[in-house]
Amino acid sequence: MTIFNPLYAVLTAMGFTDPIHPPLTHMPIGLVVAALIFGLTGWLLRRPAWSQAARYCLGLAWLFIFPTVLLGFMDWQHYYQGAWLLPIIVKIGLASFLFVLLSIGLILVKTGREESKALLAIYLIAFLTVGGLGYFGGRLVFGGRAPAAPPALEAGKNLFENNCMACHPNGGNAIMPQAIIIGSDMLKDFPTFLGWIRDPRLDNGKKGPMPDFLPGKISDKQARQLYDYLIGVLGKPPAG
Repeated sequence: MTIFNPLYAVLTAMGFTDPIHPPLTHMPIGLVVAALIFGLTGWLLRRPAWSQAARYCLGLAWLFIFPTVLLGFMDWQHYYQGAWLLPIIVKIGLASFLFVLLSIGLILVKTGREESKALLAIYLIAFLTVGGLGYFGGRLVFGGRAPAAPPALEAGKNLFENNCMACHPNGGNAIMPQAIIIGSDMLKDFPTFLGWIRDPRLDNGKKGPMPDFLPGKISDKQARQLYDYLIGVLGKPPAG
């Protein structure tokens, strides 16, 4: 449990069960793209107004980094319990690099070098950086592997992809490699599985990195579909 859980509980009660970080990422990303387009076009066509628009986009992108990173941190703590997954590590590094880039760009503008080629280079490198952020953001959600399933289990496969695959690629465990899904006692029957995803605990009874999947996130019917998919593609654990 994190200090952000009450906020997510309120959002869930309102019917919003998705992460809150992705919608805001469009702001700095879109502004960086606009800065490159306006800046390059203004430089090529000698249009000062376009170059000025690029500088405005640069400043707004810098401002939007702060709330975007904050919401990303909140989602990371809530959905991944702060686990250091590779895409998250890369995203933190790229976001830090982007902040430095945009800060340098603002310094160039402040010191009267807004028409320099160095500022154009900042626009271009920032554009490539946000592209990397988008790529690894996608990898975080869709980069794992969901074993193929027959059509009857497709609903469960979709649930696995949207809720489990980032931490459990191919039925493994990217956070705690010793606690994989394959062969887990939590798959011995549906009531055990349902109780587990509602209140996952470590062997010592303490809360682990796995978040609670309450009915507002995964209903009992969806849990059954997910369970059928897991035992259908991974198999039940051996008796005893």
